[in-house]
Amino acid sequence: MSSRRAEARPYSLTRRLATRFAVTTCALVLLYALLSTWFVVAQMRQDLLLLLAHETEELAADIEHSDGSHAGYVEALQRIAMTVEEPPTGFRLRDGDGQVLAESGDRHLLLFVTDPVRPETSWRTHLFSGKLAVAAAPVPGSDMLAEVYVDVQPTLARLGRYFLFAMLAFLLAVVLATFGGWFTASRGMRSLHEVVRQAGVIDPVMGGASIRIEDAPVEVAAVGGALNGMLERIDAGLVRMRTFTASLAHELRSPLQNLIGETEVNLLSPRSVTEYQALLSSNLEELHALSDAVDNLVAWCRSAEPEKRATQRELFDLAGEAELRLVRERQTARRERVNLLLTSEGDTRLWADREGALRMLRNLVRNAIAWSPPDGTVHVHIQGVGTPGPDGGPSSYPDGEVRVVVDDEGPGIPDELRSRVFEPFVSGRPRERHRGGYGLGLAISRSVMEDHAGRLSFERRDGQGTRFVARFPRRSAA
Repeated sequence: MSSRRAEARPYSLTRRLATRFAVTTCALVLLYALLSTWFVVAQMRQDLLLLLAHETEELAADIEHSDGSHAGYVEALQRIAMTVEEPPTGFRLRDGDGQVLAESGDRHLLLFVTDPVRPETSWRTHLFSGKLAVAAAPVPGSDMLAEVYVDVQPTLARLGRYFLFAMLAFLLAVVLATFGGWFTASRGMRSLHEVVRQAGVIDPVMGGASIRIEDAPVEVAAVGGALNGMLERIDAGLVRMRTFTASLAHELRSPLQNLIGETEVNLLSPRSVTEYQALLSSNLEELHALSDAVDNLVAWCRSAEPEKRATQRELFDLAGEAELRLVRERQTARRERVNLLLTSEGDTRLWADREGALRMLRNLVRNAIAWSPPDGTVHVHIQGVGTPGPDGGPSSYPDGEVRVVVDDEGPGIPDELRSRVFEPFVSGRPRERHRGGYGLGLAISRSVMEDHAGRLSFERRDGQGTRFVARFPRRSAA
């Protein structure tokens, strides 16, 4: 039932802000009305008590200083009655037996009160009885009692009018707060609606779009800034994707066209076994190139996954594996007339992902061969450093490390690419008559080293070329 109700009436920030503003404003106005009413009632009561106390004291003092005759008592009551104009007040003097000796003031009050008002422990007593407030005080030096009656109906009427005004003000505040809250919330959400409108017409495929947030409030500007940052990342991703797609289509098309062309030419007429073997060897090289490209693409896609797959770690000799697994790289080096030299030193055993480590090594070697000139040399040196094998130098890892150093004699990395050399799809211009890479080899190599808690760096050689250094912790992080 609650889910259906939520679907029928979706959450509205404008409605909620307006409701909260109206409720808060009305609550404050109501609280002010109640507190002010309480204060007015307390103040009126205090003023009434002060009036009763003052009049009873003054009446008792006048009676005390009179000549003690009945005429003197009447004169004292009439004199004090003339001094009080508002509210209506009555005065009465009784003897010790409760008999009325003299009275003055408002007649309907005197008719309303018949029983004597007795003071209790204090020198005066007072109470509210319907519309009348009464008080009494003994006359010093006698058993007489001075009584004062005050009509509180005018006071209650003023209090009623004030309370009615407060309630009308509260009802008016409810109406104004409702419309004011809705207007304020709508005005506040206007900038957000503008951001939504701009975002709705943006086409991410076109690129370069952004949301204007110059006049937006700080909170909405923060949302717009975050959306602009997201659009910039989307643009950058789309640019990399287009570049990679175009490069991939071009690079894959070349070996495929070579395969198709050579095969079609050889099928035009009968060939010898030797010619067919040469064709198959050439096709095999092209297929290996395609296989390497696909392997790198798969490796990069896996490394870019939000949750990377767990790889199996095992103990193996990296130098020994390199001797066995760099066969194709040796063939490529011979074909390109590049000397490939592989040396090792110390204990090169490593606890790591075998395939990942060898993929990193092969990418570095291929990159070095691709950029080395004919008759140049690519030197691969694998060195065990620190414990547990022969000490080949200090290591920054507790269990020692295995270093892979790849030197080439190429032109070096251009200055404009030095800060981006490990980014995906970043590749320099290949040397003449050599197929360029896809810009994934170094990015994958860095990803492999990060997975092993290692480091991959490069530096310019003293002579000519570049040196890449990969440092594996001997027992890499799982």
